[in-house]
Amino acid sequence: MENRIKIGDFVKLTGSTLKTINYYHKIGLLPVPERSAGGYRLYGPTELNRMRLIKRLKSLGLGLKHIKEIMGDLQNPKTWREVLQSLRLELLNQKKTLEERMAKIDTLLSENALLLNEDSLDSPSFQMITEILGADQIEKYARTCPEIYDHHRKLYGILDDFQWGEDYRESFRALAEYFKTHPEHYQLALDSGARWAKLSQLSVDDPQIEALASESVALINSMPPVKELICKHPGMKKPLESLYQEIVADVLSPAQLKYQQLFEKFLSAED
Repeated sequence: MENRIKIGDFVKLTGSTLKTINYYHKIGLLPVPERSAGGYRLYGPTELNRMRLIKRLKSLGLGLKHIKEIMGDLQNPKTWREVLQSLRLELLNQKKTLEERMAKIDTLLSENALLLNEDSLDSPSFQMITEILGADQIEKYARTCPEIYDHHRKLYGILDDFQWGEDYRESFRALAEYFKTHPEHYQLALDSGARWAKLSQLSVDDPQIEALASESVALINSMPPVKELICKHPGMKKPLESLYQEIVADVLSPAQLKYQQLFEKFLSAED
């Protein structure tokens, strides 16, 4: 027992506290050592090496919960290399998260956004669509229909920020994948979008609104997969629909809201 020390000396040697050592025992981070004939806990090289590893991991910024997960259970401890590999992976994930946050902050600063509700940050749905269609198509989208491009960014953000009871993102994904493989239909949709954007300049009684809604339904009918995706959604239930309409009223003009209502009405009539 010459190479064993009592807990008081162990505390001093490790630069810890009695409370900390007892807590490590309690949560299973440090094994409870053997006892002397007098009932004193005796600590040796095993416990010291364990404490050394714990202190190293703590110095790298890990909490006790993660340290315990990384070190594994006491009966099957991981090797130091495995610990480092696990730690590196975790730090890489943290680095990625921090870089994404920094990018969002840089975007807000570059656009001089003073209010958080200005929708300067793209929603997950819009980011997904951008990745599927590719940078060239999105640039074409923004160049051909800058107004509808901006509107869609905001509308996708509103849909993503709340739980409306529908999985819109899967439909957005399917539409983006369809348009990626059918560029001619994508161009038709962009042309229709450019006309839709001009509705903001019209009064709510202008007959052009109904005409465009009817033409849009005809365009959708010429693309059966797109029509199927649109018709698959039963729409929001009330009062969610009314709430949604009130929120998007800040994004869409009265004429564009009327177009949306007529489009849904004509599409339902077709079915």
